Amino acid sequence: FPQPGAIVSQGYDVRLLCFIALVFTSNPVFTSNTAMGQELVITPISNLRATPRDQAAQRPIVRVRGTVSLVGDGLVSSNDKPALSSLCIEDDSAGIWVSVSRALREHVWLDSTDELLALHEGMEIEMEGQLHPGSFAPIILPSRIRVLGEKPLPPTKPVSIQRLMSGTVDIERGQLSGVVQSIADENGQRWLLKVETGLGHFLTRLPNTDAFRPERLLDAEVELTGLIAVSRNWRAEFVCPRLIVSHEEDVVIVKAPSLDPFASKKVSLNALDGYAVNGRPLHRRRIEGTVTYYKPGGKLYLQDGNCAVQVILTSHEAYAIGDRVEAVGFIDNTYIVAGLGGAIARRLSEGEAPLPIPISMSKIAEEIDVAKQRQTNSNPGYDGMLVSMTGRLLNIQGTTSLDGAQRLELSCDDSVTTAVVNGPVGSLQPGSEIRVTGIADIHYATVVETANIFTPVRIDLLVRSASDIVVVEVPSWWTPTRMIWVLVTLSALVVAVLSWAVALKRTVVSQTRKLAKAMQSRRDAAVEFQAALRERTRLAANLHDTLMQSITGIAYQIEACESESLPVSQRDENHLATAKRMIQRSQEDLRSAVWALRALPLHEGTFVESVRSVAKQISSGYDIQIIVENAKSLPVLADFIAGNLLLIVQEAVHNAIKHSKSRRILVTLMSLNSGKKISLTVHDDGIGFAVGTQPDSSSGHFGLQGMRERAERLSGSLEIQSEPGKGTRIIAQVPILDFDSYLA
Repeated sequence: FPQPGAIVSQGYDVRLLCFIALVFTSNPVFTSNTAMGQELVITPISNLRATPRDQAAQRPIVRVRGTVSLVGDGLVSSNDKPALSSLCIEDDSAGIWVSVSRALREHVWLDSTDELLALHEGMEIEMEGQLHPGSFAPIILPSRIRVLGEKPLPPTKPVSIQRLMSGTVDIERGQLSGVVQSIADENGQRWLLKVETGLGHFLTRLPNTDAFRPERLLDAEVELTGLIAVSRNWRAEFVCPRLIVSHEEDVVIVKAPSLDPFASKKVSLNALDGYAVNGRPLHRRRIEGTVTYYKPGGKLYLQDGNCAVQVILTSHEAYAIGDRVEAVGFIDNTYIVAGLGGAIARRLSEGEAPLPIPISMSKIAEEIDVAKQRQTNSNPGYDGMLVSMTGRLLNIQGTTSLDGAQRLELSCDDSVTTAVVNGPVGSLQPGSEIRVTGIADIHYATVVETANIFTPVRIDLLVRSASDIVVVEVPSWWTPTRMIWVLVTLSALVVAVLSWAVALKRTVVSQTRKLAKAMQSRRDAAVEFQAALRERTRLAANLHDTLMQSITGIAYQIEACESESLPVSQRDENHLATAKRMIQRSQEDLRSAVWALRALPLHEGTFVESVRSVAKQISSGYDIQIIVENAKSLPVLADFIAGNLLLIVQEAVHNAIKHSKSRRILVTLMSLNSGKKISLTVHDDGIGFAVGTQPDSSSGHFGLQGMRERAERLSGSLEIQSEPGKGTRIIAQVPILDFDSYLA
């Protein structure tokens, strides 16, 4: 913001000014009324704070004038450059946060940071920047600041408790007073103080120095001056007020605490938060009682007579059940029944815990009704008392990562009680009737449901250990759950049996059909074999009785002619001799054919002996060796199976003799699959051939096809293995079925 005439007097380069003007007009921060040739109007801060969040989210350009009332976080600023973090400015109407760190991070700030470091409290400045919704109320992201001079801070104003506790007061200098009831250490660098006013509390932070030691401030009446702000949650909602103190002299101890905390006036447990003419005391209270419950970490219950109080300790001394203890702390009225918070304690003596009082929800309800009618507090109730309840165990919840405790759900009369146990509970079974001893944690109806004495709606128990749980009656084995499981199991078993029966029936039907089909196939093969055998026998007889006899007769006539017409010396060289030899050869061939058709030696011994007989007969007259090898034990074969296998052997050996030029043939017989299958192999050492090139039925050769059909007719298979120069192997495998002997 140069003053008039400053451009000429200071010798600014016109080109540089043009460049700066271009930057300002191109940046969205300056696309405001100034870009349209109008001067941006100074807006009261109260008007900015009244801007709705949706409008503030549009980041309008604003211009304000005010006095710097805070730089950084006051006394607890974490570095020597707090102005680079935040600051607050106030005018006569209100105050507002200025987030410098966000402006730097989002490149809203355009000037040098040296101007920011020069800022301090009491400076009057003029600021231009963007309005932002902030985390609770609207804030400003500065883009330019011009220092106007020094100006006294705005005077502190009286702040009403109503405005303070409603969150209306934010960024306003004020003076607050109260009693310090809590001091917490924040990372060893600062103290967080809770100051009670009597109508609510506020928070403030002070540096961790000797001037602000806890023993000087705890339970002290203080008067603090500073900037009132708010403590919020992550949803930008008000939680409680907080005060930001800038100077040590702004912390005034009006009344110092007692050097001995236990010098406080002792009160009975049932008078901890009773009626007082001057209102609820804000200073420490001292009580005495017997420890009935202790949880490591600083929580215990003290009981004296017919009253008990919960005590939250700031120290971590361990106490035993039955210890007589004196505790000093501040009244904690965050719950319906008053307790003691921020307390310290000391052990007076050792002893035993009082006996638990048997109670039930109905008994408590009756006593509450009596108290409502008599308008008396002769019985302070059972809150925090050591009691016992008997009920049916419904459920056991495992430990959680929050407190490491187990929870038992009990059905007690007409209500459900949760017993919280620190540690394992042993082998408890749901359904058992158990008696549980613990501290009564009573839950009441909400405020809108009652006006005076709150109505209890639920009782929970804080159980000290598993020894406080006694099993009165174990559950019956026949619980509803187990009965359901038994019924489900039986139902599943019945369904499984029925399913198995249906599946078995289907399997039996399927297997029966397959068996019938197999039996029919085997029967057809047996019938066909017997028919073929009879036909072969008939053909053999016909050939023997006709053609064989005719050829024999012709041979006889030729011999007769020869003996009559030629002398003996000339008979070997004539044509009749040649015809005679041809007739003899034809007789031998015909005799072999008749044997092959008729003479299947099925009843000459075992199947192996029959194979050897066939091999011997076929090789007769040929210079070839046929070897028959067999396993030690072969199954007994039905005639139609043995006959077909003999025909396969006969055809395979004939082919080897006729076509392979082999010198040696090996016939191997063996059983497979524990006698469930017979394997036949005919292997020759002949010339071999390429499988697939052998002649078939289309060229008048039926041998291989016939062998394959015989094997398949018996539900078996036939495989041909051969390579040129490596001989040929015929492998036939036929199953042996149990009913084959009945089909022969």
